[in-house]
Amino acid sequence: MAKKKDKKLEIDPDKFARAVVSGSQLTDESDIKASKKALMRYLSAYYLVQKFNALEADQFSLKKNPDFQKMMKSLGDLSGIAADDDDVPAGWN
Repeated sequence: MAKKKDKKLEIDPDKFARAVVSGSQLTDESDIKASKKALMRYLSAYYLVQKFNALEADQFSLKKNPDFQKMMKSLGDLSGIAADDDDVPAGWN
């Protein structure tokens, strides 16, 4: 069974963007202005989540890279800590 930290988090961009827009208080006198603001929020949230998902995917591919593992072992040797996955400080893996 995979450890919790080994599971990749992926957010559905459409669902997230819809939630952002539905939670927004868009009150404009003009429907066009309100629609433009809603569209801008939707697209901003959508592309932000796409970037997040790409970074999250990169994190998992980086962790499996032999150079990264070698670097973590070297850092562990220098600091006197084991470079085992369970012993790597948070944020390093």
